Amino acid sequence: MSKIIKVFSPATIGNIGPGFDVLGLAVKGMGDIVEVWKTSQDKIVIEEILNADHEITKDPDKNTAGIAAREVLHLLNIQQGIGMRITKGMPAGSGLGSSAASAAAAAFAVNLLFNGKLSKMDLILPAAIAEEYVSGGFFADNVAPALLGGATLTRSSVPLDVTHLGNISDLIVVLALPNIQILTKDARDILPSEVNIKKFVGNMANACLIASAFSTDNYKLFSRSLKDTVIEPVRSTLIPGFDDVKAVALEAGADGMTISGAGPAVFAITNSKKKAPIIEDAMTRTFRKNDVECTTLITTPSHGGSVHITSDDFDFYNH
Repeated sequence: MSKIIKVFSPATIGNIGPGFDVLGLAVKGMGDIVEVWKTSQDKIVIEEILNADHEITKDPDKNTAGIAAREVLHLLNIQQGIGMRITKGMPAGSGLGSSAASAAAAAFAVNLLFNGKLSKMDLILPAAIAEEYVSGGFFADNVAPALLGGATLTRSSVPLDVTHLGNISDLIVVLALPNIQILTKDARDILPSEVNIKKFVGNMANACLIASAFSTDNYKLFSRSLKDTVIEPVRSTLIPGFDDVKAVALEAGADGMTISGAGPAVFAITNSKKKAPIIEDAMTRTFRKNDVECTTLITTPSHGGSVHITSDDFDFYNH
């Protein structure tokens, strides 16, 4: 067998609150692995999908990893058979960019397989095309941070215009993943077609401040701006107990809490290592009071984004 390229791409928080379809953040602790290798066939073959929590198609034209691989081959103008193996590291429909992580990892892996001629910025487009297939919309707020790491801002989807913002060094993210599934397509279908101008201005101001916060490594700016008065009130109705969980998270010391991507995952923020487990416990107990089991993770931003794993013991989850 030819050499195998193995890549890890992290979970991502889409929107980062008010930055709907614009802002995104990569986080440590979860993600997908994609392995690729050259074959003698003239097509892409997904040989295995491991650790999936539901049935995922191996059809390369309907799987985000397969589509991303195809698009990268087109960009490189290469006709070559490729074998693929996908190892899922997070649940589908969680609001943490599961399909985007597979797309980003596949795009990065195929590029490395052919000597890395494309930059990570070049790979955002093929990954976004793949993500569009499953999400029903063309946006890069998950695939961009999954590739680049840290926080990103998508100014335009067509033409694609993405800026890497940076990181906040003392940001601690408390993630809670309720044991329910919300598909991105469904979460987009309930969004309002018109937005109150006051709420629009408020969200725009907060999104701008978040961009500034990540660009200047300023937690205090971020803690003031994690407020979404447009999307959160609508999507939160899909998450049992959301209002209660947010209230107790803030009471426990969080500086903000909102939905990750399309949900159902939610995240609270703090810069206190002491407060983080207290916030985590409060969120868990309150979800349970609302008859919802959840898993939690205290994490921080992923600086590296998609990374080439060179050995089995590489600590990719903490990169």
